Amino acid sequence: MACPPQAERPGRRTACGLFRSQAASPPPINGTMVFALDQAEWAAGAAAGPDYATDWHIHDCAMLLLPRRGALLVELEGQRAASPLRPGEALLVSPGHGHRTRAGDAAHRHIVLYAPADRLGRWLQGRPWRRGLLPAAMAPLLAYRDALADDAGRARLADRLLLEEAAATGPDPAPAEHGADLAQAIARHLSSHLQAPQPLDALAARFGLSRRQMTRLFQRHHGRSIADHLGALRVQEAARRIAAGQAVLAAAHAVGLASPSHLARLFRRHAGHAPSQARSLARSHARSLARSLARSGAD
Repeated sequence: MACPPQAERPGRRTACGLFRSQAASPPPINGTMVFALDQAEWAAGAAAGPDYATDWHIHDCAMLLLPRRGALLVELEGQRAASPLRPGEALLVSPGHGHRTRAGDAAHRHIVLYAPADRLGRWLQGRPWRRGLLPAAMAPLLAYRDALADDAGRARLADRLLLEEAAATGPDPAPAEHGADLAQAIARHLSSHLQAPQPLDALAARFGLSRRQMTRLFQRHHGRSIADHLGALRVQEAARRIAAGQAVLAAAHAVGLASPSHLARLFRRHAGHAPSQARSLARSHARSLARSLARSGAD
C-alpha cells in the first residue's frame, strides 16, 4: 500500500515510518515499492502482533531491524527462504536491497531504525545486508525503550539515542567460538528433525547464513559435510530402532527416508553392513557384554 508524501519533521512516526512510495526504476523485483527517506535525517518505528507483514520493497536508505520479542521472519533478495531474527540479534539492510518481513509468532515485536547508509557504514562494509549480535551498549537503551509507549515523546528520544549508538559502535564482532556454536546449533537441529526434509537453502536461511557460508562452517567444525552428518545420524537412529524390533521399512520412514533401499545405501556407507544386520549385531553385543559382566563378577 502506498504511503502519501509527507513533510514531517525527522523522526516523526507515521503509518509508514516517514516513508512514501514511488515508482522503482527499474525495481530489482517486479512490483517492488520504494520507500524514500526524502530529506529527513532519520526515522524510526515499532510493530507488534501476529498480523504484521510487508510486501516486497526497497528503501533509499539503510534499515536496521531490532527484534524485541518473539521472532521476526525476514526474506532478502537472493535468498530462497525466510530467516528468523530474534532478540539479541540485529539486521541491517542496505539501500536498494529488496526484502519483506512478517511476524514469526504471536509474541512478535520489533523496532526499526532508518538512516542514510553512510551513518551506518560500520555495519554494512560494502555488503547488501549484515546480520550480527546486538551491540552490548544498545541493550540498556532498548530495555528503556521497551517500557515506553510507542507514541511517547521519550520513545522518540530513545530511538534517536539507539540510532546514535548503532552508528558509533556497529554490530558486536562474533566471538571466536560463535562459529562453533552455530555449527553445533545446526547439528542439534538436524538431530531433532531427522524425519523432516533438510534442503540446504532453507537450513541456511533458518540460521541467517548463505548456503556457502553454512556448508563451509559446518565442514570446518565437524570435519564432514552436512549430508554425511545427517546420513550418519539417520543410520544411528535407524539402527537403534531395528535393534529394538522395528521393521526396516518403518525405521526408514521414521528417519525421513522414503525407501529401505535408501536406508541400505546409508548403512553401507556409514556402518559397513545392511540394515537387517543391526538386530543381530545388537544381540551379539548384548551377549558379549553379559559374558564380560559375568567374568568381572566372578573375579
